[in-house]
Amino acid sequence: MNKKLLLSIAFTILISSLGFSQKIKLKKGKVLVDGKEILNYEKRGLGTELILYSLDSKDEIVNMFQENSGTHSYLDDDYKKMFFTKDEIWVESSRVSNRGWKYMIKLLLENNVLDNEGNINSKNLKKFAKKYDENITNRTVRF
Repeated sequence: MNKKLLLSIAFTILISSLGFSQKIKLKKGKVLVDGKEILNYEKRGLGTELILYSLDSKDEIVNMFQENSGTHSYLDDDYKKMFFTKDEIWVESSRVSNRGWKYMIKLLLENNVLDNEGNINSKNLKKFAKKYDENITNRTVRF
């Protein structure tokens, strides 16, 4: 009885998480969320930088970088840096350093920073920055 109940609960959680997840694709310079184009993008620096642009213009919305802190072979000090152009907010986080660009876009969507139309919500961006920003650049000593 307990095994059946546990299995049904696990199955329900799995199905519900798959049902509410958004499918994100980066294809031919377009960001697609559930098949709908919401932003343009450009990769630079051999894939270490991703720039998101609005669909209707070439206005830069978010610039994301993969930083290696000058240590190419040592990965424990890597982090991602995001600059939100309109609000002039920087977010630096080591918690997402090993994640890909699709994950970063999904994270912005899940935190309602980015909506399904490609707009940035400034209020939610400030919450996101408080939640994820580790202020790595200002607290790092370089020799």
